[in-house]
Amino acid sequence: MLLWIAFAVLTFAAVLAVLLPLARGRSAAPEAEHDLAVYRDQLAELDRDRARGLIGEGEAEAARTEIARRLLRADAALKAAAGSSRSLARPVAVASVLFVPLAALGLYLAVGSPEMPDQPLEARLAASNGEHDVSAMVAQVEAHLEQNPGDVRGWLVVAPIYMRMGRYADAAAAWGKATALGADDVDTRESLGEALVAANQGIVTEEAQAAFDAVVAADGDRPKSLYYRALGLKQAGRNDEALAAFEALMARSPADAPWLPEVRARRGELLAALGRPKDTPEPATLPAMAPPVAAAPGPDAGDVAAAAGMSEGDRQQMIQGMVQRLADRLAADPKDAEGWQRLIRAYAVLGRTADAKAAYAKAKETFAGDAAVLEGIEAVASEAGVSG
Repeated sequence: MLLWIAFAVLTFAAVLAVLLPLARGRSAAPEAEHDLAVYRDQLAELDRDRARGLIGEGEAEAARTEIARRLLRADAALKAAAGSSRSLARPVAVASVLFVPLAALGLYLAVGSPEMPDQPLEARLAASNGEHDVSAMVAQVEAHLEQNPGDVRGWLVVAPIYMRMGRYADAAAAWGKATALGADDVDTRESLGEALVAANQGIVTEEAQAAFDAVVAADGDRPKSLYYRALGLKQAGRNDEALAAFEALMARSPADAPWLPEVRARRGELLAALGRPKDTPEPATLPAMAPPVAAAPGPDAGDVAAAAGMSEGDRQQMIQGMVQRLADRLAADPKDAEGWQRLIRAYAVLGRTADAKAAYAKAKETFAGDAAVLEGIEAVASEAGVSG
């Protein structure tokens, strides 16, 4: 309410500041006022000349008569102009004082949003700065690539940003251009396949399947590509091959790998589809890279059962949530070497290379001077491809 009162007072003050000169009518006849002043000066000058004997009595009288005639005419013109100005100024002033604020209020109610809640500056800046910075950077890269479509590095820079922004189709297109321009390494191929899956709501398309096949053929120890390749086989109805692929992934995974619950859930689906007993023995996994940590337990049987009924996006969100909880725990209590090893490995599997490198750097900083612990961290980082 106070805000509206302040608006009303300011509006009224602004209208008065504009209309007061008009209401006074002082500028109605500036020429007539000037003429009156000139004629009065002439009469005074004439009296002085007559007193000094510079002009005769007859000449002075004739001149005085002419000046007086002009003075009366100018005075009459000034009075007429002032009367006309006042007759118009007052109604205009009243109409403006009433009409302008009412018109402004009506226009605001018609096109404005008076019901919109307050948006404090601090909250707006906090919510928008990061987004604007990223958007501006992406716009610059896009403008550069429009002029230089053969810049492989530019496509490799913008593709992961598209992924983080949820622009999966754009990310797939960017990684596709990078591979076409010669960036045909396994990391780029794997990222291309993952973006294609995300852009198609979890469906492993033929193009994505080809990308994962190429990655697995070049490096058979990449869990993400092994998983998506097996998932593609399952979606294509090739259940026997899919089951074999998931079990092969299990056999290549450490016992504490964060993706194993998801793999086991998929295996259970395939066993049911193939009519095999659900308690069919699963292949042995590799030894655990780190002992279980009580503060960050893995999913239990209920979690696995729930995961089996989730969509692809929900499963991925669950896995990301598990990894984030581990990261949060380590931020609060960094003196957990095994926890850092698990986090580095999990980030690497999820394709979050930058986060894996950051975790590796933080672990080295935390345990600087402890050679035995650093050796284990270095081994995990080397396995994940982020050491150095």
